[in-house]
Amino acid sequence: MAPMKQPARVAGKDNPFDSYSLAHLAHRLRVTRKRVRQMLQRGELPFVQICGQIRVPRGVIEKQSEND
Repeated sequence: MAPMKQPARVAGKDNPFDSYSLAHLAHRLRVTRKRVRQMLQRGELPFVQICGQIRVPRGVIEKQSEND
């Protein structure tokens, strides 16, 4: 059987593969995962679900970092 290849990564801000997990985002923002979940519930951060995992688009976080 031939080895599986990874799908090509599509550039762009809507690429779900270019996103942060809750744990990584919490570490990056220096807050707890619980705080990140609260931010998601209040609608402060957009998110997508991929195979049951909540992911936050990287472009959103980078824009916020530029504005700070």
